[in-house]
Amino acid sequence: MSAASERVTPGLALAAGRGFAGQLRRAALIGGAPAWALVCLLVWQQTWLIYPKLLCIALCSLAWLGTAAWLHARAEHQRRLLGHVIEAMASGDYSQRLRLQGGSAEPDELATQLNNLVDSLHRQRLQSLAAERLAENVVQTLDVAVFAFDAQQRLQLANPSALGLLQRRREQAIGRSATELGLDELLGADPEALREQVFPGAAGLWRLRQHHYEVEGQARRLLFVSDLKQVLRSEELQAWQRLLRVLSHEVNNSLAPIASLSDTLQRRLEALGPETSEPSADWRAEQAEALSLIHERARHLADFVRRHAQLARPLEPRKRVFDLLALLRRLPALLPQAQLTLEFDGSLPEALEFYGDPGLMEQLFINLLKNGIEAGGAPLQLRLQAEPLQITLLDRGCGLANPANLFVPYYTTKAQGSGIGLVLARQIAECHQGSLQLQARSDGPGCQAQLRFARPQG
Repeated sequence: MSAASERVTPGLALAAGRGFAGQLRRAALIGGAPAWALVCLLVWQQTWLIYPKLLCIALCSLAWLGTAAWLHARAEHQRRLLGHVIEAMASGDYSQRLRLQGGSAEPDELATQLNNLVDSLHRQRLQSLAAERLAENVVQTLDVAVFAFDAQQRLQLANPSALGLLQRRREQAIGRSATELGLDELLGADPEALREQVFPGAAGLWRLRQHHYEVEGQARRLLFVSDLKQVLRSEELQAWQRLLRVLSHEVNNSLAPIASLSDTLQRRLEALGPETSEPSADWRAEQAEALSLIHERARHLADFVRRHAQLARPLEPRKRVFDLLALLRRLPALLPQAQLTLEFDGSLPEALEFYGDPGLMEQLFINLLKNGIEAGGAPLQLRLQAEPLQITLLDRGCGLANPANLFVPYYTTKAQGSGIGLVLARQIAECHQGSLQLQARSDGPGCQAQLRFARPQG
């Protein structure tokens, strides 16, 4: 039953009650009129004095009219009782009941049925409230962002995850249109879609799901937004971390004795004086050169393992508010060989506050610059857009040889590349609520690395 029908039902019941009471009174008057007329005729034909006759006629009239009035009052009383119960039911109060007539031989069936109806509706109401509370608790604890929109695309419901994406309090979001919240493009997307999106509170790859439902005949829409990229990245990172831990353990166990043994042999050879007849000097020189090479390669591999084992350790940024604009302006001096030029879209303030780890952010840009330099892309160009925060680094190199393996650890197409620079750069961007994408330039040869962040935070 809709709310509109609940509001109309009590009025209809009261009007019907008043009509029934009036009809009952008229029926009593009409039904008693022949008997009253007959009594008056019989009394008038008596040989009594005029005053006794008038007294009898008046008593009969009072009895007739009093009975009709009593029936009307009784019906009106029942009408008021029914009206109170129905009005209470319509307003959600199920504490009102009709009192059963204890002195009657037969139970009051109408009162019993109405009380049973009230009890049944009360139980249904309690079950509905319990189901609503359960659904609300489930929605509030979901990691998936849930948005509910009405037919005019105004936001009606948003759980904490959704409010976190919007970076708004509940009172600032509820009632706003999808256009004001920047969600109109998502509502126009496919009901089942994967989409790269930058929200005020996060950026990345998202899975979108939409469901339609109705409330009081009006169409509503549910939008579910789940962070798919973070799940995939986490699983991928965990797999590589496990692999790196095993490799580090096994390689170090092998390299340590090799380095120690080669060093010992080299010292023994050096201890042999020139007067020793054997082995010969040429033989000693060859062995010393070979052992020196073994020792050098062992140290190199050990350094390689230590340097690359940082992928197995999670990043722990020490975040604080710093001037991102000043950091970007320092980049040309850090790597002069990049021949970096800076371009700022629109008017920028003197300082661009950002909440993050300055050291990690500097390492992120250094890795991207080195990647462009190794690809032969100098001179490089950096473009900055403040709102929303977007940084694009463009090079003039050979482009992307294998885009599918860009972020696979240790995969590289460069002769001097290590295969971890882009992986670390993406990890740093994601731990600062950002995303990193590499793609071929559309305006010429080369590649562009695009960084997008939720917003400058302070």
